[in-house]
Amino acid sequence: MRPTYHMAIETGETTVFAPLPGDAAGAGAAAGLADTPKERRVYFEVFGCQMNKLDAEIMLEILGNAGYRLTHDPDEAGVILYNTCSVRQQAEERVYSRLGTLRRRKLREPDLVIGLLGCIAQHHGADLFRRMPHLDLVIGTREFHKLPSLIAGVRATSEKRLATELDSPLEFQRTRNFGPNRYQAYVSVMRGCDMVCTYCIVPTTRGKEVSHPPEQVLAECRRLAETGVREVTLLGQTVNSYGKRLGTAGIGLHTLLYGLEEIDGIERVRFITSHPRFMRPLLVEAMAKCRKSCEYLHLPVQSGADSVLKRMKRTYDRDYYLRVVERCRAAIPNFAIATDFIVGFPGETEAEFQASLSLVREVGFDHGYVFKYSPRPGTEGYAIPDDVPDAVKRERNQILLDELGRVQIEKNRGRVGARAQVLVEGPSKSDPAMWTGRTRDHRIVVWPKTAADEAGTFAEIEVAAATALTLRGHRVGAAAAALAATSTQ
Repeated sequence: MRPTYHMAIETGETTVFAPLPGDAAGAGAAAGLADTPKERRVYFEVFGCQMNKLDAEIMLEILGNAGYRLTHDPDEAGVILYNTCSVRQQAEERVYSRLGTLRRRKLREPDLVIGLLGCIAQHHGADLFRRMPHLDLVIGTREFHKLPSLIAGVRATSEKRLATELDSPLEFQRTRNFGPNRYQAYVSVMRGCDMVCTYCIVPTTRGKEVSHPPEQVLAECRRLAETGVREVTLLGQTVNSYGKRLGTAGIGLHTLLYGLEEIDGIERVRFITSHPRFMRPLLVEAMAKCRKSCEYLHLPVQSGADSVLKRMKRTYDRDYYLRVVERCRAAIPNFAIATDFIVGFPGETEAEFQASLSLVREVGFDHGYVFKYSPRPGTEGYAIPDDVPDAVKRERNQILLDELGRVQIEKNRGRVGARAQVLVEGPSKSDPAMWTGRTRDHRIVVWPKTAADEAGTFAEIEVAAATALTLRGHRVGAAAAALAATSTQ
């Protein structure tokens, strides 16, 4: 499974990893799939966050090393795997729906191996076998490196396999990038979470925080750079608390930012998701000093009301959050900030919701995401009555989204007439005649394709128009190049 042999198909709900068609490598992949017995063909669908997608990429390499090949068609597969998210009930229900459609097929094809992996597997464990008797594998968030041997065990004995030990060390290191874009890669710097936010299931499904040694992270980034990766995004549940329990004083996320400055080929560095409590001066200083560190920070606030933040056990208040933003803006030119909000947390009053609304105006977020509160079994908040009616949650969700959108379009319109450097990603999904990329501050830019455009390169775009989500423009020099070409004909 070379990285040129697959793509990730974004469906809006999930990501399906599949063989890559079209080029010589893709043709080779198709021929290889035809020669691969069905029992070694894998259909792989991923739900949820960036960490889930990265885990899936690691699994792809493990499976490829064991002789398995990908297929985008579940009917062609002898192994069907779902890597899952348990953050919200809706995400779980989508997974159960997918699994339910396989019940009859399993009766027809008893040799078909069906596996549920990731956070739902970790959260519910052996109970999943009772709910879905046709399941063969339930593998949690720290034992998926055993996937080939667990599949082999099911086939050898026809017995189900459960692997949900959270103390199991995940030692596997990637040698290649299996993401949807060969020029951009996620890199896990830590796993787990030590926070106790009352709404969050992650500490239950991901375990205690464990940081990977900096030399290990940087070695992985060097390998990725050698394969053509230009941008890395460092991942962790609270990524800016990186360094805990490594046994060496002074190591933090800033250590990695400085280390990445020395790696040839890597041109951009991002990190997600950060916690306000851990935006320490050393990290802000490193962001300001490191040329490769993007001027962008995803810093979820969750609520603008101190009373709600206290009930959520977020360990900071509104004033603390504002001081962090002020410190970043003072140190980092062109700094952009994204955030998350939860509406309808138990007991949220209209006044508390208005505090979130006013925070949007006060901070002026460049990007923002809003989620309706969803009680999750296994969290402290599950015992608190979910007393905000769903209709109120929906209304507040839309009001907050509208306000974020108003601020975002105002900021984006301020870019009209300016130039932006983008990392070219490729054709737009909605219009192949347009190409797309992102700025250093994570804004999406689209422009008419030119002969100079090539995925993985950098382009300078002059912005001509803006929406709340997208900047539109043209490649600088493209018009002159087209005129010159016409004049020589």
